[in-house]
Amino acid sequence: MPSIVTQAIVLRHADYREHDRMLTLLSPAMGRVEAVCRGCKRPQSPLLAASEWFALGEYVLYAGKGRMNVSSCNVTESFFPLRTDYDRLLYATYLLSVAEAAAQPGERAVELFTLLARSLSRLAYTEKDPKAVAAAFLLHFSAISGYRPRLSHCVRCGRRVEDGEIRLMDIENGGLLCGRCQGSLTAARPLTPAQAQWMRDVLEKGIDKTECLPADAPGALLGEYVEARLEKPIRHEGLWES
Repeated sequence: MPSIVTQAIVLRHADYREHDRMLTLLSPAMGRVEAVCRGCKRPQSPLLAASEWFALGEYVLYAGKGRMNVSSCNVTESFFPLRTDYDRLLYATYLLSVAEAAAQPGERAVELFTLLARSLSRLAYTEKDPKAVAAAFLLHFSAISGYRPRLSHCVRCGRRVEDGEIRLMDIENGGLLCGRCQGSLTAARPLTPAQAQWMRDVLEKGIDKTECLPADAPGALLGEYVEARLEKPIRHEGLWES
């Protein structure tokens, strides 16, 4: 089988034998890819940087003995500042976990790859609030995955929801509840008008252009919303609790 050249981000690595690592990669063309990076732990190995978490580059892969192998890699970005800020590192690794849970082997993931790369760049190279960056990632991930939350009309009855009656978001059905439907038995969570406006604004303008306060980013709610769609828990190490 000929070699495959693809852009990829390292989502995870695990030691494999004495000098090797097993990498989980996110490729825009191939989705989630498991590949062995042989010899990368040897001193001065040219593949060491390519086997680290967050590494983004052009990977050359080949099939051998039933699994993919990394032949070479031109690392274009390591997001190194993440390693010097513990809080930002925690949020960045959380985003990797979400991407790993969402990506499927053999399925294109262009939008997810782009979203992850841009979010990691914001965490590494800007002063933006890391909670807000992570919340924006979850919100846009929901949108590109076909689960954009309904933020203007009641998800139960379809009636337009006015800001004054926003108190709950239905996690299960994916949107706001109007005053008439808020008494229904539902998997609903508290939501303020400011948080609803933050989500609308970020979806429309993006995290870089919104004028909404970072404190209004409903990270915990969006984390629960995404987990419900993925149908699997994502470890978050208390990121939304402080």
